[in-house]
Amino acid sequence: MQNGQNHIGNNTICEPKADFIYGIPFDFVDPANPNPMIKYYLILFARKIQRQKLFSFINIMGLSVGMASALLMYLFVSNEFGHDRFHKYADRIYRVNQTFIWGEGNKNQFSSTGPGVSFALEAEIPEVEQIVRIHTPGDLLISYTNAAKEIKSFDQGKVFATDSNFFQVFTFPLIKGNPRTALRYPQTLVMTQSAAVKYFGNEDPIGKLVRLGEGDQQQNYEVTGIAKDIPDNSYIKFDVMLSMTSFPVVKRMSWSWVWTQVETFMLLKPGSSIEQVKARLKDIPRKYAATSLERAMNMSYDDYIKSGREWNLYVQPLTGIHLPETTVYNRLNDAGNIKIVYALIAAGIVMVLLSCINFMNLSTSQYVRRAKETSLRKLLGSGRQQLSMGFFVEAFLFCCISLIIGMCLTQMILPTFNFITGKALQMNLLSDWKIVAALASLLLIMSLLSGSYPAIFLSAFNPVESLKGKLKSGKEGRALRSSMVVFQFMISMVLIILTGIVSQQLQYISEKDLGFDKENLLVIDHTEWAKGGETFVNAIAQTQGVVSASRCSSVPPRVWGGDSFQAKGSDKTMPLNFAKADENYLPTLGVKLRFGRNFSKEIPGDSSRVILNETAVIALGWKVDESVLGKKIVYPGNDNIEFEVIGVTYDYHFWALNAPVESMAVFNYKHPLFDGNKRFVVLRVGSQNREALQSTIESLKIKWKEFTDDKPFQFSFVDENFANAFKSAQQFGNSLTILSGIAILIAALGLLGMTIYTLEQRTKEIGIRKVSGASVTSLVILVSKDYSKLIVIAFVLSAPLAYWVVQQWLEEFEFRITLSPMVFVAVGIGTLVLAVLITSYHSIKAAMRNPVEVLRDE
Repeated sequence: MQNGQNHIGNNTICEPKADFIYGIPFDFVDPANPNPMIKYYLILFARKIQRQKLFSFINIMGLSVGMASALLMYLFVSNEFGHDRFHKYADRIYRVNQTFIWGEGNKNQFSSTGPGVSFALEAEIPEVEQIVRIHTPGDLLISYTNAAKEIKSFDQGKVFATDSNFFQVFTFPLIKGNPRTALRYPQTLVMTQSAAVKYFGNEDPIGKLVRLGEGDQQQNYEVTGIAKDIPDNSYIKFDVMLSMTSFPVVKRMSWSWVWTQVETFMLLKPGSSIEQVKARLKDIPRKYAATSLERAMNMSYDDYIKSGREWNLYVQPLTGIHLPETTVYNRLNDAGNIKIVYALIAAGIVMVLLSCINFMNLSTSQYVRRAKETSLRKLLGSGRQQLSMGFFVEAFLFCCISLIIGMCLTQMILPTFNFITGKALQMNLLSDWKIVAALASLLLIMSLLSGSYPAIFLSAFNPVESLKGKLKSGKEGRALRSSMVVFQFMISMVLIILTGIVSQQLQYISEKDLGFDKENLLVIDHTEWAKGGETFVNAIAQTQGVVSASRCSSVPPRVWGGDSFQAKGSDKTMPLNFAKADENYLPTLGVKLRFGRNFSKEIPGDSSRVILNETAVIALGWKVDESVLGKKIVYPGNDNIEFEVIGVTYDYHFWALNAPVESMAVFNYKHPLFDGNKRFVVLRVGSQNREALQSTIESLKIKWKEFTDDKPFQFSFVDENFANAFKSAQQFGNSLTILSGIAILIAALGLLGMTIYTLEQRTKEIGIRKVSGASVTSLVILVSKDYSKLIVIAFVLSAPLAYWVVQQWLEEFEFRITLSPMVFVAVGIGTLVLAVLITSYHSIKAAMRNPVEVLRDE
């Protein structure tokens, strides 16, 4: 450059201003010196934001929301897949499951096994290094009396019992105590830090004695260890771990495969072949379960198999328990849903794509403006590589700003997200390098995706033609931008349809007829602590606001009693779930009798009688009619005790709705048939407002204290217990609601930006049409119709995809809705209306402008 002139080929640009872009002199831009280049890119970026505030705002908001969504999904998914991976031997620990032997035709797996399984594994599988069993005695009353004679009593949950090698196999570090010996002897226990503080405060717990149980079953236990609090992503979540030797019943039942009260884990030797282990498991049930079948069910293993049932053993990796590939009925904790996790992974990826598409669309929609700018930079010496780098840097800077905003949004949303999903997720950049790596990867990926198409598209044309005004409008570019708009709204509609279907399914489950009235049913736990028995129940029934009350051994959906029975005169043994209850049980629940009668307090012989449901009658091989009454079933496990059938109920759901209705019996409360030690009182309260209900509960607490010496009062509502079974589905629905809202927001921002830019480009056309007599309505339709077509195309593509996805999800439910086309139609119309509103507002503004102002230069 000399004397303010710059020579390019045969053309001479004589004005000094030609050496500037946005006021930046090109003579200081040296590609060999990166520092001025960086400064140059930063200045260009800053002035772009200053000149194009609206488009920059839309870009940053779209990218920020996408990054926040992706970050939330990453935190959730990494937590889900991280379950139980903190154990030192996680890759060598497997749980042994078996066929669900307590259900007819149920092919799902059962995590509960009998104590006898562990002995068979030790004998038959040489790959086993150690075996650990975990028993669930249930919640226990634990009391501690300190030096000041103050008593602290709690109805302690998460109480397990295990073998002495538990802490050698599983990595639950002990703060105090010896992991090898802490659970070696009877009446010893290990507490977590939080549990120890609850009982002992600042005292040293080691060596202290606590009392477990109540009445005749009360025992003293010595605290021999304190464990760190259990991580949130652990399947085994205990507050108190007891020694297995404290439960002689486990040793007595060491032969049994049908006393399914433990979970069995095995630690394999290093280098063991899991396929070899699976092969060895195939023959173990035939060899070892036969004795249990003969003693408990009075039938041989061959007869059991011939009856159409199976008995198989399966291995499940410890790290796969939380997200199982098949349905497994867990004993210690609930499992997650792998399909939901995959869906959220896909949603996170989609959010990133939608945000990047927005950026690409808005960048390329400014084709003519950016083309002239880029052409001038080409003519002034910038190469294609340098121009492409400029677009990538621009995208990178947009993404950097968006990442900071996205992280702030994530931190703000995280508490609400945790509440919705039931998680305790944290975003700690200082202590978790994986999050930092994820953020860096997200920044890089989104920068490359966002900058790729503009960099290629806007740096490839002929600069001379562009400056002469001969640049083609680019049908290919418009087609690509249109296809990206279609993709954005297609994904948005799929998510909204999914949200609607999930909501309908959850509503269907909550409102489905269970065969009894679950509303206004309250369950009081641990009534075995109450003195007076029937007197206590009568006092509860007479409480103001209580309609009726019944004492029982279990209440839907938590009916866990079960054993094998057979019809008298038949050799076929069948699993039968049961509860023990008094004569008020069925009336209180609202279960209706189809044939026969209920128990009666006036008939002493009812103590050895039973009431069956329809499914149990069919399973026993009888007809469901009055001929069933007077027939008898036999309990072969206890000297062939007989029970006379006096009634048949309609089928009702005594388990959650994710399981079919199985055989069910109600035995009289007075019969000594063993069904565990816990007792409950289920009571029906009258329909009342919140204040009246709270008053009733307070009255129940007063009655409770009169009969239990101030022990903890625990209660729950039956409808809430049913709802808790679908907590993961509810959380999925809540997550979908958030994601669909974010998706439609991103799509709407993109459509808004493209509409505004389209109107800028067609301002003179609209002015000419208005001068020629076009009405405002016709002008709005002119602008809106193209985008309306795109929304219709998006709906046509989204409907079959959404239908397939929801069908896959609904398959997991035993009882599910029939899909209605109204949801699909409503979403399509709603999205179309939204798009029309977005385009119409700015179209009306453009159409209302005075054409004289628009066409003044013409």
